[in-house]
Amino acid sequence: MSFVQINFLFIFLPVYILALRVVSVKFQKPLLVLGGLLFYTFGQKYLVIGLTASVAINFGFQKWILNVKRKTAPLVVSVIFNAGILLACKILGFLPLGISFYTFQMISLLVDTKNEKISFIDFCTMSMYFPKLVMGPLVRYKDYKDDLKRADERRLVTAEGIEEGARLFTAGMFIKVVIADNLATLWNSINVAGAAGITASVAWLGAITYTIELYMDFFGYSLMAVALGKMFGINLPENFNEPYSSRSVGEFWRRWHITLGAWFRDYIYIPLGGSKKGAFRNILNLLIVWLITGFWHGFGLNFIIWGLMLFLFIVLEKFTPLGKLTKIKGLGNVYLIFVIVISWVVFAINDMNSLTDYLKCLFGIRIEGASPAGSQFMRYIRTYWYLLAGGIFAMTPLPRMFAKKFGKKWWMVLILAPMFAISVYFIIQGKGGAFMYYIF
Repeated sequence: MSFVQINFLFIFLPVYILALRVVSVKFQKPLLVLGGLLFYTFGQKYLVIGLTASVAINFGFQKWILNVKRKTAPLVVSVIFNAGILLACKILGFLPLGISFYTFQMISLLVDTKNEKISFIDFCTMSMYFPKLVMGPLVRYKDYKDDLKRADERRLVTAEGIEEGARLFTAGMFIKVVIADNLATLWNSINVAGAAGITASVAWLGAITYTIELYMDFFGYSLMAVALGKMFGINLPENFNEPYSSRSVGEFWRRWHITLGAWFRDYIYIPLGGSKKGAFRNILNLLIVWLITGFWHGFGLNFIIWGLMLFLFIVLEKFTPLGKLTKIKGLGNVYLIFVIVISWVVFAINDMNSLTDYLKCLFGIRIEGASPAGSQFMRYIRTYWYLLAGGIFAMTPLPRMFAKKFGKKWWMVLILAPMFAISVYFIIQGKGGAFMYYIF
């Protein structure tokens, strides 16, 4: 199931909110678990058995880790078990919905509760909470404990939470369905044409389009996940903090997919020694983190190159004068956008010959046999200018500032209601495509 399906919007979600509101407090957690199972069942119904089996096995690992003095061995076994399943799925090309996010969430849960008793129902609730089940955000157990405790004491669903969640959900759905999914049409047209059939200007338009599309798609999902958390009373952290306003690659990755970056920092980078064991070890630790980040996204060579590219720029920012240049307002922003746009091209194109040709086209290097059409650029601009402009505007700090100042005003409904209606129209028309990060 997806957040942008009619059945979810008008059947599953309202029925589920009503059920959470009317059931006895003691049944709230079981209902949260059931919601995850149903959501996953409607998405990939045959894999729900694997999901429940994984939760049961990992709860066994948690008890084993908790009840022994020397915790390293069982922790290593549990990590190998979960990472091994993820690795096997990647190698075989069999990717259950959200397997990477689920695996990382399970590993962090086992590490975080190695010294703490946790009930089976809390373990299941943490594991199967469906707003974060397939695409995050990744949540730390310590940040979840208060909400889990509150669920035992009073009703989670409140009118205030539903209202605030509905506002956020509408904004996220509009960003995903109206902006991201329509820009996907432009990027697909340019990508399918290939570098031999486009000019350098169209190649740059395609790269910028994909840069906007990917952000709008994932940002839209994350807003909807946070919104559902507010509706259900189990809160989720924000996953983006205006990343395209950054001045360096390092800063960008602290503000893009925040919870995933924090996961790599807390469970890989810091345990390896972080930056506290000298420059060589720091560089080595960064290399390991970015290689794993590349592999996490896929086994394609382009993902490895993408990870190594980002690693290289982060190292240059830390250990060369480039770091000082990134601190200059304006110059740092331009540098960041240039590097990130190129990096997303590497991320998006998994065929090495096609990727090489596209990069050549970006920089005006003639490709043998190329016969690009000269009128494409203006035709695309005339067709998609308002979506490109809307996407660029949505990536600036202005929408957040507007929402913070006016988000709770009564007249916001006059803006949000048409946004909701337009989004539903596009979904009915078949524009509500799968989220891009579902494949990870």
